[in-house]
Amino acid sequence: MKRNAFVASLAAWGMCLALPTLVCSDERMLEGAKKEGQLVFYSGIPVPDAQEILSAFEKKYSFIKTTFYRATGPALVSRIQTEQRAGHHAWDVMNSTGFEPYVLVEHGYFGKYDSPERKHFPEGHKDSEGYWTTMYTTPHLVSYNTRLVSAKDLPKDYFDLLDPKWKGQLGLDSSDFEWYANLKKIWGAERARKFIDGLRKQNIRLIQGRALLTELLGSGEFAILANNYLQNVVEAKRKGNAVESLALDPVIAGAGLVGINKAAPHPNAARLFIDFVLSREGQELIVKTDRSSVRKDVAGNPLDMIKNVRMIPSDLNLGKNYLETREEYREILGIK
Repeated sequence: MKRNAFVASLAAWGMCLALPTLVCSDERMLEGAKKEGQLVFYSGIPVPDAQEILSAFEKKYSFIKTTFYRATGPALVSRIQTEQRAGHHAWDVMNSTGFEPYVLVEHGYFGKYDSPERKHFPEGHKDSEGYWTTMYTTPHLVSYNTRLVSAKDLPKDYFDLLDPKWKGQLGLDSSDFEWYANLKKIWGAERARKFIDGLRKQNIRLIQGRALLTELLGSGEFAILANNYLQNVVEAKRKGNAVESLALDPVIAGAGLVGINKAAPHPNAARLFIDFVLSREGQELIVKTDRSSVRKDVAGNPLDMIKNVRMIPSDLNLGKNYLETREEYREILGIK
């Protein structure tokens, strides 16, 4: 019996040598994932959306049982750092938006995995070494209440928001640091600061949470939300709310990045999940949750709504100065 097993193993090894490297690698990854049998996914996306993605993954790979933990970006980063200090490596794959997750990349928490699916993702939506890829993008744009703002009054550029007629009629997320950092890079520090200060002088409503702000916009609490995620507008419109997006130049495309734990307890299952979520099949599931994909072969993509406007990927390297940017943004807006 042992001799037969050895012969079978040797034959499989010989076949692997005769096959392309990628095929052999895939086979080894599948066998490894079968032995691991688990995947732990940390993310900030809502539970129903995560369940839809994870259920499809489990259906495709029935030998893997998934576990999901949800928290917002800062809380997620804090949990991972706490676990790391305690020598506890619980997560396999992590996804979140904004500068917070990039802090983990910078401090060596992510491992390299250059998924073959990454070739479908343009520059600016992935790093050059395989640490992270944009699982979904979060286009930053203006949104407005269609009952309160007529087509003829729509702003033509961001600085039109500083027109006196919008005083007391604007809203903004009090933690839009990534947006501000990218405006500084694109416009220059002086112009970006002047714009944010101009918003302050408009008696802008400052509230944390774009989802909440979108609800308030739809109910008529204010007329225009100076910066929002496209997905929030798509979801609000689907629910029948009087909300519309307005893509002004430039649209900054935030990164909902995804990456693997350098010390993943289930590394093969983690790689399989990355391949799945970046594949056309996985990205079509992402689009069904109202999020946007930067893959060109995904149908029904919300990005099709703004394809005629310049879209610039968020520069995550700006996250290296995250604390300074946050304090500057808060200081300009008078947030204590």
